[in-house]
Amino acid sequence: MSNSILPHYLVCLWRASIGLALTCGSLAAYAESARNVADLSLEDLMNIEVTSASRKAQRLSDTAAAVFVITGDDIRRSGASSIPEILQMVPGVQVGRLASNRWAVTVRGFDGRFANKLLVLRDGRSIYSPLFSGVLWEEQDMNLEDIDSIEVIRGPGAALWGANAVNGVINIITKKAKDTQGAMVSAGVGTLERAALTARYGGMMGDETRFRIYAKAVDRSSMVDMNGERANDSSGSDLAGFRIDSRLRDDSRLTFSGESRKSRGGDTWATPVLTAPYSLNKAVRQFNSGSNLLGRYERNLEEGSAITFQAFVDHSELDIDGSVGERRNTIDFDFQHRLHAGERNDIIWGLNVRNSRDSLTGGGYINFAVPSRTFRLASVYVQDEITIVPDKLRLTVGARFEHNNFSGSEPQANVRVFWRPDAMHSLWTAASRATRTPSRGETDAIVQLSVTPPLSPQNPTPFPMLLRSVPNVAQGLVSEHVDSLEFGYRAQLGTRLSLDAALFANRYRRLRSASIVSTGLEFAPAPYLVTTIAVDNLASAETRGIELALDWRPYSWWRLQPSYAWFRMTAPVTGDPVRDSDGERIAGNSPRHQFSLRSQFDVAERQRLDLWLHYVSSLTYANIPGRWDLDIRYAWRPRKDLELAVTGQNLLHKQLPQFKSDNLASIQLQVQRSAQLNAKWQF
Repeated sequence: MSNSILPHYLVCLWRASIGLALTCGSLAAYAESARNVADLSLEDLMNIEVTSASRKAQRLSDTAAAVFVITGDDIRRSGASSIPEILQMVPGVQVGRLASNRWAVTVRGFDGRFANKLLVLRDGRSIYSPLFSGVLWEEQDMNLEDIDSIEVIRGPGAALWGANAVNGVINIITKKAKDTQGAMVSAGVGTLERAALTARYGGMMGDETRFRIYAKAVDRSSMVDMNGERANDSSGSDLAGFRIDSRLRDDSRLTFSGESRKSRGGDTWATPVLTAPYSLNKAVRQFNSGSNLLGRYERNLEEGSAITFQAFVDHSELDIDGSVGERRNTIDFDFQHRLHAGERNDIIWGLNVRNSRDSLTGGGYINFAVPSRTFRLASVYVQDEITIVPDKLRLTVGARFEHNNFSGSEPQANVRVFWRPDAMHSLWTAASRATRTPSRGETDAIVQLSVTPPLSPQNPTPFPMLLRSVPNVAQGLVSEHVDSLEFGYRAQLGTRLSLDAALFANRYRRLRSASIVSTGLEFAPAPYLVTTIAVDNLASAETRGIELALDWRPYSWWRLQPSYAWFRMTAPVTGDPVRDSDGERIAGNSPRHQFSLRSQFDVAERQRLDLWLHYVSSLTYANIPGRWDLDIRYAWRPRKDLELAVTGQNLLHKQLPQFKSDNLASIQLQVQRSAQLNAKWQF
């Protein structure tokens, strides 16, 4: 079956589903008053308050950034069981599944399991790892019922959020304790997610304090390899946590939250060996665990001013068969002050201090030149939003000055202009500069990458050739830089249709790459060649793209959300085979086209039918073909406090690969068609 066009039977299925919903909807459109696909109208959705774009509450329609908000209703109706699955609905976000619990997630290019240009927050707490400047998604399981919204900022956000917010910021915002009162039990069984159980209870402690406690356990089946055989990637996770919200007498607010988590999963590494067949598959098991505590104090002052103080501590552990491991302790303090200087200046400034201490262990495949380091960071930021013409024209200027003990001082800045010609249309533009600091793995890892057989086209010598990556001790590493230019347009085209469009062009300099530094002959245990490459900052790239999102409600009981993203990356050819190969990998791991169409039907007062069609074009580096996927979810409430739902995912293919591991030599797996049955009881 060709993936270049929509298959004929998919058209038939889509038309049949729409026809069924139209028939059911028209029969009941006037008989039921609660016939809304979500609780909010399009006008209300445009006026949703977001906080991640400017570190303050602001209407979505007023933001001078490419913002996409995933609501709790979107999450529930998607049928997704993980954060990466949910993020696939955002134009410009690139997601590929590697295994049952491993993902590659990025915004606007540079995708990979260890994607390092995206800052992810949970209630304002960074879950970024200095080990590789990214997020291990396998240890970020959550109770999806507790998520209020996910705010996705495409484009640099480093001026407000710091280094590593290069291509975007994702802020996962959980519900306040007052919104999760009472008890909730959710259970599911399925073909991929074999069993899932979530329990939550919320209550009160006095008149002004509310709390919730929760626990979740998941067991996932394994996927299949490229030969259709069961892989070694079965996984599971367990977590438990709490949140307490209290309103104090001076109208200030206090929040405490904490969580303990464990996860387990499998992998198979194609490890290099110096004798034929020169690569052996090694089954490994990975274990992650950790815990965190967060406290936040918020207080409104006079004349619209406000202060926020937040602190968190986090402990995490990673162990892969006792050979590769990490123990990390992080403590972070953040202070923010918002004030008004006259009638036209809305100023936000703040301070951030972080200390992260690690201890790393290695084995034969991966080792670390320095087993323990402390990462220290201190920064100050300021942003002034200047009203030039009230309700029409604003200028925002922001800067952040950051110092860390890996790469020194890192200034970052942005300038944004917002113009609203009338109540229905708005335009914005932004120019930004952001940096990404070197990661622990880049500065200290020693990796045996591969062995090229003797007398082969790549190695005509009679000896096997080992390719080894080492730290660049001679030059060291500096931060990567991006200069970004963005344009955006939002419109509410009547009461039933809205449009959000963004265009961007980015230029990256001093990107991480590698160069050959030596080739020599070693004699033990038998003669073999060693080609050594060292990590450097000699690569560059340019990207550009278009992102479009529509929200259309042809009827009160039917909502359509199409989106499209076009992306292009180019990297100059340097003549260095290692650097050019790395550039081809980076460019080839990003799809040129992405399309999504979500259709939400309110079939009856207590019945919902949701269809999600999405397309991802081919990934040239791993020779992964483009694919169409279809997810369908049907939910029924036999009682007000009970919901039953059945979900089918990836229904158009029995199995297909979505991504290929880039840095670790994990074998490639295929994502299978799956089904899930869920029941949720609230009381």
